[in-house]
Amino acid sequence: MSPWRLRQIASAINQGAIIAYPTDTIWGFGCHPRIEKAVTRIKSLKRRPRDKGLILLASSIELFKTYINPDDYYRHLSTLKMPRPRPLTWIVRAHPDCPSWLKARRGTLAIRITDLSHIRILCQGMQAPLVSTSANLSGQPTARNQFNIHKQFQHDVDFVIEGYRVPGRQASEIRELDSGKILRA
Repeated sequence: MSPWRLRQIASAINQGAIIAYPTDTIWGFGCHPRIEKAVTRIKSLKRRPRDKGLILLASSIELFKTYINPDDYYRHLSTLKMPRPRPLTWIVRAHPDCPSWLKARRGTLAIRITDLSHIRILCQGMQAPLVSTSANLSGQPTARNQFNIHKQFQHDVDFVIEGYRVPGRQASEIRELDSGKILRA
């Protein structure tokens, strides 16, 4: 998929579109994090509880600034920017203005920085991070490739990002930002 087409899709995401796309760990569903109707649509598609938090993906830490508690953002900026050998999801305290539909019950948010070119182009076009949640029904196996996505979800999403692959196949490590505690290795 060309960068030009990705920028068109980013514009559609800014209008409320939802996508299926390869992330740095799995195939996922995504949308603009500030469009409640799009987030609700994804949670409905997955049959996911409304009060369960979501991951935000972005290509740069700066796109998370209005989602992360300001104290945590500035205090842990160097830690968040540090390159990692494998994808790392951080559990952070949410910004007071972070939409409630993104946060977990405890007022936290999950974020991950990725250097995948298609996600970078989408995020730049949106000027925002991208919601990320596994492309599956809750409790079911995640779709493994674009063919599974088309077969299971082509009528449920507005766009399928094709021509890219999931580089890993291993779930991200999950850590709490404040404590450094590993929640999933």
